[in-house]
Amino acid sequence: MPRPRKPQRGSSYRSFAIVHEDEHLLVVSKPAGLLTNMAEDGEQTLQDQLRKHFKQPEIAAVHRLDRYTSGLVIFGRTPAALSALGEMLREDRFEKRYWVLTAGVPMPRKGTINVPLAKIEHPRRKVAVSKAAEAQTTITDYEVEEVLDAYALVAATIRTGRTHQLRAHFEHIGCPIAGDGIYGNRKANGELRHQCGLQRQFIHARALTFTHPITGQKLALQAKLPKDLSRVLKCLRESGLQQA
Repeated sequence: MPRPRKPQRGSSYRSFAIVHEDEHLLVVSKPAGLLTNMAEDGEQTLQDQLRKHFKQPEIAAVHRLDRYTSGLVIFGRTPAALSALGEMLREDRFEKRYWVLTAGVPMPRKGTINVPLAKIEHPRRKVAVSKAAEAQTTITDYEVEEVLDAYALVAATIRTGRTHQLRAHFEHIGCPIAGDGIYGNRKANGELRHQCGLQRQFIHARALTFTHPITGQKLALQAKLPKDLSRVLKCLRESGLQQA
């Protein structure tokens, strides 16, 4: 599947939106196509851009989103904040809410996916549902917000934050995330790409709620759905597209 253009190596441009900023941390809306951090080939990452923009080389990501997932990411600006935020992450003390579009309508329309995931040796897939001793508990709450023929716009909240959790969970219940080239439905992906222009997995980290580790302030932050995903929904609503 064609992907959005990657940032060029060494490029310097501001492609992020700051949703919250204080002396301890940043919450940033990441665009699809940009790595959060840890590029291996010199490619500019969101973390690189923030360090350059704020002239703070110590800024570091607390968690990551996949390259082609958009939405909210937290960055620490001080060692104390990074340490506290890291502990909160390990204890799953962030409420993370997402918009996802699924190929198929989850049934029941409101429910919880609670299955263990384990890391696997695979060239593309990173996790799979597993009963192995090393498998981790993973929990996703979801509710179908809108049915679009054979697709569904779903509000998902993850109680645990594991690699590819949403992607593996929705595949497990038979309703893979639209546009997902690894865990998804190839036929549905092709249909949405050609008829509605979907170029990536339809996952957007839309809301984040947590208690500020230094000030104790309750933060409830949001990032609106990007234009590329909004266009896909508009296309589905107007066309009555049926899944093949």
